[in-house]
Amino acid sequence: MTQGDQRTIELGTARLVVRRCLALRERAAAGGICVYLSLLDDEIDDRWERFLSRCGDATPSAQGWAANAPELEPTDGVVLLDGSGGVTVLRGCCCAFPLFFSQQSTGLAVTTELPLLEGSSRLSKSGLLSAMAAPCLQGSYEPNAWTETPLHGWQRIRRGTLTSFDGSGAPRERAIPIADSLLDVDKVLEAVGQAFAAYTFSQRGVASAVLELSGGIDSTLAGAAARHEGLVFHGVSVEFPYYEFRFEATVQRAVAEALGITRSVLAGVDLFPYAPSEAWPRFDEPSVFITGIRHAQAVALFAKAQRATRVYTGHGGDALFSTDLSSSERSGSSPADALFSRAARRAVRAAVHKAQDTAHLRRDTGCFVYDARQDVWVKEAFGITVRSPFSDLAVVRAARLWSRYCAAKGIRPEKTILERALPGLLPQAVVQRKGKVAYNGVWARAYALHADHIARSFEQAAALLEHVGISPSWLQRRVRQLEAGDATSDKEVLAAYALCRWLLAWGFERVGDANWD
Repeated sequence: MTQGDQRTIELGTARLVVRRCLALRERAAAGGICVYLSLLDDEIDDRWERFLSRCGDATPSAQGWAANAPELEPTDGVVLLDGSGGVTVLRGCCCAFPLFFSQQSTGLAVTTELPLLEGSSRLSKSGLLSAMAAPCLQGSYEPNAWTETPLHGWQRIRRGTLTSFDGSGAPRERAIPIADSLLDVDKVLEAVGQAFAAYTFSQRGVASAVLELSGGIDSTLAGAAARHEGLVFHGVSVEFPYYEFRFEATVQRAVAEALGITRSVLAGVDLFPYAPSEAWPRFDEPSVFITGIRHAQAVALFAKAQRATRVYTGHGGDALFSTDLSSSERSGSSPADALFSRAARRAVRAAVHKAQDTAHLRRDTGCFVYDARQDVWVKEAFGITVRSPFSDLAVVRAARLWSRYCAAKGIRPEKTILERALPGLLPQAVVQRKGKVAYNGVWARAYALHADHIARSFEQAAALLEHVGISPSWLQRRVRQLEAGDATSDKEVLAAYALCRWLLAWGFERVGDANWD
């Protein structure tokens, strides 16, 4: 992500820096300034007014927010600068854009992007090692178990929290609950129906859109519920010429026909994980999403060619409706000790210890739904907004009700509830399908095809990896094992590739290219 194209709001000794691609609403608050942030330009006014009305206060205050924090849309954020140097931040559980903070000599700085290229900036070895551990422990999601970043002196504000700074020390955090009530199955069906009706209403201003048409329930609902008169709508599917995918195209065509939209096809073999990119995005922090950058670029370029302003996806549907939200996210196994130097191993173990904190692994907070950091990049690079109904507050609440009902009945949550609640939106081709094909074979083929590219990435950043305490030779051996089809873990390669591509994207290839802590 590029830097320099920003807006700055200052009050007293506090400063808020906002990247230009974010929609922003600002108004006077009790003794300060209140700022609402969202990626959704065409929806921000409705969301902002809804939040203010629920606070019930003409001049919103930190106290009012504490009571009404559960009413914030999960993808959005709110910042209150109170005039005395204090800051209160509300960051939704699925907040697509990051928020970082630094206690500086001039006061508190809060920003939506890390100042990585400032002359005084220093990279943090422990922060980079935490970033390396994150995909091994918590999948591809933005790590919420710790707040350390790759930039020395800067920390991340956790998702799903109300965080207060008063200048006297460490910030105070409080988890944002997602309120719900007692229920029966009819209440669940009603809640799901109302949630998707609200989503339909929120999309009324979209004139041209593209649906990532996979043929599954989630993406189909994302598109079907967004349709309205006058919407110019296109579908785009990825096809793989392999035996296990032999039924996928038929379902995708049937869904497109039922929705009344066109369907274009992208060749999956060109979009395998790890496929090299012509231009590498600059994320604020390493993200394993970089392995899918070619796919995201292809879809975004297709949408841009159609003059669409929105891409609809089903991101988060499985996480909400096929998962027991009363349970905790499982923390994965630690990366291999042999990958690290002795000093680095200590830092990784410290990150592993923090990742066991159950307060940050609760699924009912909604913080695990999906990694939306790529949405910021897609908007910055292509001017297109990625939209999923499964990160809307009403949908998250309905999913919690479903999990509670299933737990009371001793059954496993599954997406049949969506079929029952939304029968008019799901074509029979989706309802009757036996299930989507697992992508294990795609990943195996990706390692066979792109092993040389992955290895070259490690070679390019080898000096930096060794400086941080990561063994390039260990990674090279593991890449070749994966290339040969060995049944071995790829999580270390996945995490290290994300780290290498991040360093290289920012222009760091030699140790002397950066200042260090």
